Amino acid sequence: MSEIKKRNYLLDNIKVILIFFVVFGHVIEFYIKDNYILRTIYIFIYIFHMPLFIYISGYLSKNFYKMKRKAVRNLLIPYIIFNMIWYTAVYIGTNRVMFSLISPGWTLWYLLSLFFWRISLKYLVKFKHILIISFIVGAIVGIVPNVGNVLSISRTIVFLPFFLLGYYTKEEDLFRVSNFNKVLSMLGIVVFLFLAIYIVRTNLFDYKFLYYSYSFKDLEISLLKGIILRGILYLSSIIFSICVISLVPNKKQAYSNLGRATMNIYVFHIYLVMLVYFFIPKWNISILRNVLILISPFLIMYILSRKRVNKVYDGIFYPVNISIDTGKNSYKKYRKFRK
Repeated sequence: MSEIKKRNYLLDNIKVILIFFVVFGHVIEFYIKDNYILRTIYIFIYIFHMPLFIYISGYLSKNFYKMKRKAVRNLLIPYIIFNMIWYTAVYIGTNRVMFSLISPGWTLWYLLSLFFWRISLKYLVKFKHILIISFIVGAIVGIVPNVGNVLSISRTIVFLPFFLLGYYTKEEDLFRVSNFNKVLSMLGIVVFLFLAIYIVRTNLFDYKFLYYSYSFKDLEISLLKGIILRGILYLSSIIFSICVISLVPNKKQAYSNLGRATMNIYVFHIYLVMLVYFFIPKWNISILRNVLILISPFLIMYILSRKRVNKVYDGIFYPVNISIDTGKNSYKKYRKFRK
């Protein structure tokens, strides 16, 4: 009973749903140019899934002293190691040498951005009206050319408002959102589905605009249009996220335990996604293969949520963590000796 009372299953359930959309989005990304429906679903997902994911990360970062202390071990070191693994895999698969610590491989930008958010949060919250400022800066940063993917600077700035929103959200506020009118929430999601359809049909903007890693110039968008679109997407992401949260159950579900495996799923899923791309290189080859593409995210999540995968993750970082702990203990003994 104590576990049920202590565990916030609303957060677990939200994380499971979001990590599913992360995996699903990456699976269909390879095929969206060939299919109008997949492209619509892709844009529909990208309007809300990473903003809400980052909002939850901010919500879970309230103890910024603890988070800052563990940021190197839990985020920076995993980023460096998995970046090396990713670029090694790229070399094996393509024979192209692309290794770079300052350029995150595919999805690894999130680890680096989360590291920056957590180590700077203590100082950011000291600024008056920082939330408003972050929205303004996030909306206009696209005017800076070549901001690109280097150190995930663009995404760190653009997504910062969602991280701060999560940090400032109290538990009672989150549950108040979860109790929002369900009918209105479902209608809201339908509205955003039609918005995604409209974006695709009118080619309002390139889907890469939703990555937040390109400047307006890179996407051939005027400064005014870029700023207006980003402002609209900020508002849309918040409203969409409220609708999603309100429809997520706040009690334990059959899938709730997967919420504890989101890091494993996040860092490892790209390799299984690449296998899907390899074995099914095109959409509409056959109905069976199309079905396999659509069910592959469920299989990927199931595989990567197993305890064995967690052991692999721990095994990768066990020597590193032991070295860090040994260094800390040695330093403590040295300080004690000096005293």
